[in-house]
Amino acid sequence: MGKFDGKQIVGLVGPIIFKKGKNGTIVQTKATKVNQSAATKESASVFGIASAFSKNLRVDLTNITQKFYDGGMVNRLNVQNRAIFEQCYNKDTKKFTFNETSFSRLAGFEFNLKSPLINNLWVTPQVILSGNSLTLSLPAFEVPAELKFPNNANTCELTVFLSLYVQDQEFHDPPAYQSIEINNDQKNVPAQEFIFEV
Repeated sequence: MGKFDGKQIVGLVGPIIFKKGKNGTIVQTKATKVNQSAATKESASVFGIASAFSKNLRVDLTNITQKFYDGGMVNRLNVQNRAIFEQCYNKDTKKFTFNETSFSRLAGFEFNLKSPLINNLWVTPQVILSGNSLTLSLPAFEVPAELKFPNNANTCELTVFLSLYVQDQEFHDPPAYQSIEINNDQKNVPAQEFIFEV
């Protein structure tokens, strides 16, 4: 739909597109058919799969993020996942092959750059997969040296979510989670282990 911005029409009006150019208005006809090569269609398909995966992640983590993410987060997550899925895609077999480190680029991903967790939590969890058991180990740490509470906060809930995906079977298991509560007046938080069956 075309819009008048006070000086000129911009946008689609019937079969004609009006655009702002450096030297005035550009008028062109709307494309009726876009020819895509097989490689372009394949790339678009991988992008679509990566975008759907990103959406599942966002939905699964809504209980944690409460949708308090910055405006560029969706795009940043899609860019990371597209790169991951393209790296793990075999063009000959048309299948994805993932391993334990395929998604390591997402480690430390910030959902809100205006409130980065990395500046508040100074311990690094370790993830170990052994058979059907996935263990996330958090070392012992001290408050407030390694966990900084926001002003006027006295309690923190540290939650670990696990979502299972099997891409080629389009399987997505609802997330499982475990959490611990930490108080501001706690000086030492003992080491923790979160164990999930996968």
